[in-house]
Amino acid sequence: MEYRNVAFGYVPQAGYVRLEWAPNGDIKATRMFTGQTMDLCGLAHGSIPEDAEPQALFEALASDNEHSLFGEPATWSRYEALWGDDSMHRRARHGNGMGITSDSLLKVLQKAASWDRIEIAVEHLEAPAAWQAGMHVPNPHREGEWFDPVLVDAGDLRTMLRTADYLIPADSVVAGAVVDLLQADGARVAKFIEHDLAPYEAEFILEWAIFGSGA
Repeated sequence: MEYRNVAFGYVPQAGYVRLEWAPNGDIKATRMFTGQTMDLCGLAHGSIPEDAEPQALFEALASDNEHSLFGEPATWSRYEALWGDDSMHRRARHGNGMGITSDSLLKVLQKAASWDRIEIAVEHLEAPAAWQAGMHVPNPHREGEWFDPVLVDAGDLRTMLRTADYLIPADSVVAGAVVDLLQADGARVAKFIEHDLAPYEAEFILEWAIFGSGA
């Protein structure tokens, strides 16, 4: 199926999501950092109007999947998210004012992996400060089950931080750490990561970005 429309969202209980749809009514959502998908055939509800809102399409998709998000029951009936187009996705990947460097982003990922709930295999590329990593995460709802590895890079880590910033409640124990990681001063961010960011904080922040909750 060729999907002609795409949106990206910071979605409670789902994390960072790519939503695609076609005029005939087909809808597909992908949880970006696990690779999980859920879809809806257009035959189930008919065509999609030109002015359709991503939020309404995502809710229709979740409702058709027995009010579940990527195989797990949702705990409320609405899934209010922040949606944007490809330009939002590009801004998130490039940082949009964040001072954190590629090296510092890798250190965040490595600290998260040191908490033993995320496994990574890092590969350093030829370009200066360039890297990518296979990220392997467990299913927080099913003990012993792991998702297939996904490949992430510095842009993905910036996107994770933006997602976490939107989704993590202001009274969370890691809310302050997110603020520190989003500072514009790269040197201060690097110092914070080196001396103050705890592995459990890094892991918890990425968990919110991946799954949309502190599962």
